Amino acid sequence: MTEEKAVEILSSLICRGRPISPVSISPDTNLVDDLGFDSLDAAELLAAVHKETGQQLDVSSVKDFHTVGSLAKKLSGSVAGGQK
Repeated sequence: MTEEKAVEILSSLICRGRPISPVSISPDTNLVDDLGFDSLDAAELLAAVHKETGQQLDVSSVKDFHTVGSLAKKLSGSVAGGQK
């Protein structure tokens, strides 16, 4: 999976239940500062990513949720067998 595809998937998942459009989310969107993510939001997103892709992201806390792009890199890396 490419990082671009991972951003697309993450944007779609983030927008579920939130009053924002996926097109308003970019790789630079900060999940905590821009979208107000907390630990529950982070856990829900990780569960949704796992359900959607079958991949589990190695993220230990909401502090690891910097940007959509940083998560996309983790997701595309985990799908590619850990390669970055």
